[in-house]
Amino acid sequence: MKASLLIVAALSLPMAANASLFDNISSKLAQKPAASQPSTTEASSDLVSSVMSQLNLNQNQAEGGLGSLLTMAQSSLSSSDFSQISSAIPNASSLLAAAPSVDNKSGLSGLLSKAGNVGSSLQGSAMVYDAFEKLGISKEMIAPMVDILKNYLQSQGGTGTASLLTQGLGALL
Repeated sequence: MKASLLIVAALSLPMAANASLFDNISSKLAQKPAASQPSTTEASSDLVSSVMSQLNLNQNQAEGGLGSLLTMAQSSLSSSDFSQISSAIPNASSLLAAAPSVDNKSGLSGLLSKAGNVGSSLQGSAMVYDAFEKLGISKEMIAPMVDILKNYLQSQGGTGTASLLTQGLGALL
C-alpha cells in the first residue's frame, strides 16, 4: 500500500526528480525480506545439516522427515517423555511444523485406519511412510534418518533421551 502511494506521488513530480525517487523506492522494496516457509533455527541446523549431507536430501525433505518422526514419537509418548526429547532439539516445534500433513483416509495410513485395533497400532508408522512419500523420500531412508536423530539425541540429551525416541518410534522400528 505504501509503495503504491509512493509511486503515485512520484508520478506527479517532474521527470528529473522521478529517477532518483524510483531508485529509492526500488532499493526499499528490495530490502524487504522475501516471504518463505518457516525453517529451523541455526541452533537445530546441525541436525538438519547432518541429515541433508548423510542422506543427500534437501532442506525441506530433511526438516519434513525429521518432523514426521518427531510427530510419531509425540503421539506415542507421554507429554513429559516427549518434552525430554523436544528439549534436546533446539526449536523442535519448527521441525514438527515442517512435517507434511497426511490424510489418514488415504494411502497406507488410510487403509490401516480401517483395520481396527491392529491397524491403529500401525497407523503411526504408515503416516510416516505417507509423509516420506509426499516429501519424495524413499522409505529406505527412514531407518538411517532415525539413526541420525538417535545419535543426535544421545549427544545432546543422553542415552535416556535416545531410548525414549526408540520407544516412541517402536511401531516403526
